[in-house]
Amino acid sequence: MNFRKFLKPKHLELAKEILKNWNICDSCLGRQFAQLGSGFTNKERGKAVRKILREKGFEKPLKGKCEICGGFFQELDKWSEKIVQETRGIEFESFVIGTVMSSELIRKEESLWEETGIEYCESFKAEANREIGKKMEKKLGKKADKQNPDLTIILDLEEKKIRLEIKPVFIYGEYQKLVRGIPQTKWDKYPITVEDIIAECALKRIPGDSHAFHGCGREDIDARCLDWRPFVFEIKNPKKRHTDLKSLEKEINKSKKIKVRDLVFCDKNKVIEVKSAKPDKTYRVLAEFEKPVKNLEKIKALKGIIIKQRTPSRVLHRRADKLREKRVKNIKWKVITNKKCEFIIRAEAGLYIKELITGDKGRTKPSVSEILENPAKVLELDVIKIHTEEI
Repeated sequence: MNFRKFLKPKHLELAKEILKNWNICDSCLGRQFAQLGSGFTNKERGKAVRKILREKGFEKPLKGKCEICGGFFQELDKWSEKIVQETRGIEFESFVIGTVMSSELIRKEESLWEETGIEYCESFKAEANREIGKKMEKKLGKKADKQNPDLTIILDLEEKKIRLEIKPVFIYGEYQKLVRGIPQTKWDKYPITVEDIIAECALKRIPGDSHAFHGCGREDIDARCLDWRPFVFEIKNPKKRHTDLKSLEKEINKSKKIKVRDLVFCDKNKVIEVKSAKPDKTYRVLAEFEKPVKNLEKIKALKGIIIKQRTPSRVLHRRADKLREKRVKNIKWKVITNKKCEFIIRAEAGLYIKELITGDKGRTKPSVSEILENPAKVLELDVIKIHTEEI
């Protein structure tokens, strides 16, 4: 198809004015007429316009570097080769190109538009991203994907360098914490965490700059989690994207401190799903009372009622002091000794179970200690059921 048929006399007059005022390459000239016709590159449009004007007796060839793009469109192969070098060693299947224009380029493009208008044009950035993208698809053998790319390649024309933004790798799974005394996520006070155990194994296989752990709630440091708690492990700026997750499960489970299962790759939407889920939990609590325990039947009064809790005093130094209202769904008990009882408690997510037992000096009402009029302390706490089937 010939681009000539899309050009009217007014377009040629506009092109002549542009060439009179600017030392401009074919790509930047053609870009001012990008909305005329389809199936042409802007370089082809520019060449056609220049040829028609030459036939009509007006000629102004490009001298040196283009005044608008600074020679960018003459150096596409150099930029493409730079990208090949920068992406070497990174595993990805899809990419998108982005461009940061220099302040000088922005100024000149806007100045040109003020003279010519923007009725037929497209932006420098749109053309740059498209033309580099086409070259990279051929050079890398990867597909361009604007919606969900593994790799974002940014051409910074101000700094004259390439920046890479790699989509994180997300791994969904479920874990059990089999020992007491380790936090779920990184904490300077503790040498090992659930997150650390998973990270040590995962990062050997999928190296990255950093990582994050997203859990569906968390258990206390001194509590075990004997049911399977959903989580997403995120690896930021990963150099690889794939590994055998069954083999990774086996490696993590060698630790004996935690177990994981059902590892699968997922996307960031799974993080939102996991973090927003608020399933009920069932706990096993071993409590010791100051005095021999009597009238345990009174505890039935807790079943189905709303517990009002101010932020526990043990976490008040790091959390806002506010009132929470959560429901106890069920409570059962078993006498172990005359001063020790085991409780099985099902409650809404967010209820502080230790304080339900102790009362936290009146900050939790009602509590087991208050109802029995017998101060208690928690010796052991386990999460025995996370009711994810209700999510």
